[in-house]
Amino acid sequence: MQPTPVTRRRFVQRAALASAATAAAPYFVPSRLFGADAPSKQIAVGHIGVGGRGTGLMGGFLGQPECRVVAVSDCFGSRREQAAHNVDAHYKVTGCRKYADFRELCADPGIDAVVVATPDHWHVLAALEAVRNGKHVYVEKPLGISVEQDHTLREAVNRYGVQFQYGTQQRAQSHMRWVCEMVVNGRLGKLLAVEVDSPGGIQGGSTEPIPVPEDLDYDRFLGPAPEAPYTSDRCTSNGSYHISDFALGFIAGWGAHPLDIMVWGLGDAPEAVPVEYYGTGVFPTRGLYDTAMRWDVRGKFADGKEFRFRGPGEDKTTFVGDKGRIAVSRGGIRELDPASLKDEKLTPGEKRLYVSNNHGGNWLDCIRSGRRTIDPVEVACFSDTVSHLSDIAIRTGRKIRWDPVNEIILDDPAASRMLSRPLRAPWSLG
Repeated sequence: MQPTPVTRRRFVQRAALASAATAAAPYFVPSRLFGADAPSKQIAVGHIGVGGRGTGLMGGFLGQPECRVVAVSDCFGSRREQAAHNVDAHYKVTGCRKYADFRELCADPGIDAVVVATPDHWHVLAALEAVRNGKHVYVEKPLGISVEQDHTLREAVNRYGVQFQYGTQQRAQSHMRWVCEMVVNGRLGKLLAVEVDSPGGIQGGSTEPIPVPEDLDYDRFLGPAPEAPYTSDRCTSNGSYHISDFALGFIAGWGAHPLDIMVWGLGDAPEAVPVEYYGTGVFPTRGLYDTAMRWDVRGKFADGKEFRFRGPGEDKTTFVGDKGRIAVSRGGIRELDPASLKDEKLTPGEKRLYVSNNHGGNWLDCIRSGRRTIDPVEVACFSDTVSHLSDIAIRTGRKIRWDPVNEIILDDPAASRMLSRPLRAPWSLG
């Protein structure tokens, strides 16, 4: 199945859907329905997951003239209602469609593209549903809760030929691009090591069962996760981030950002994934949250350079060469040695990295042009794999050796089984 192209005919059909509510007031048709930003000329976007992060993303896409938000889906009824209200208020027309079941949103023929900002355990399953319905997808980080999930989504995106954007928006920051360009063009000399730091996890969360709020479809929230009693902290942001039924914790949820910059600086290639991992982790001893609070993982890349991944710490990626060192975070360049590097500029013939000044906008542009996004699914799999292998290393207490060509763990059957997870019926990756 190929994604339905964004044709004029399809735009006209969607325009009729988007403005259907105006039929009750036929004497007033807003002039914007016929302008450059008319619904018939925009990419129709649906949002799955409109909680805190999802609402933030939706606000960004509401500000993009290239698209129009037309539908929302969430397990919380109040979130659906509020998100649809916000959309209608923004466009000053009614008609944003609300879906309790994200599969109905994905099947909606009036939608071209889908933003997935659910809890982590839904990222891949929701994205797969969208992709298999021919929709382009923007998927929040981290990618999947298993390497198997990552690879399944990668295969589907390539099979159906849709545009995928990973939610690692730091690639739209010019100082991040400059640092990675210095690295790929050899300004640090021979690269000796890469060090990655990330905020860590937390302990706590109520384990006391309480009634499920009427506003929440709890079974749908759990979805592929194991059945578990509802508590006041289970379906919150912290619960979604730090309960292992739903996520890997911040070793992936926050680590995705600085690890992505590591991968960018190393060429967005399989060689950007270390081949050895070993280290220690500290896990909660009480409460609901059970993902790593602290970790210190070391290893090596295939060419012998050192790798270190630590938490908690600042969101930071440090490249160490025999001629210099640069550390960079979302907030700016944290370390520059020698200081003269600040004056370095690229010369003709040196490699320039992909320029994107708006992460969501880049996705929309690529939907129209067919150009590859700045953070496609193959690259997303690289950085997410590092999180998974680091987590496996600290959980097993053993050195993990990775074959980047065949994408398997070597000589450790028990650790290899941790590359996949069972899903609660009836959910599957098929």
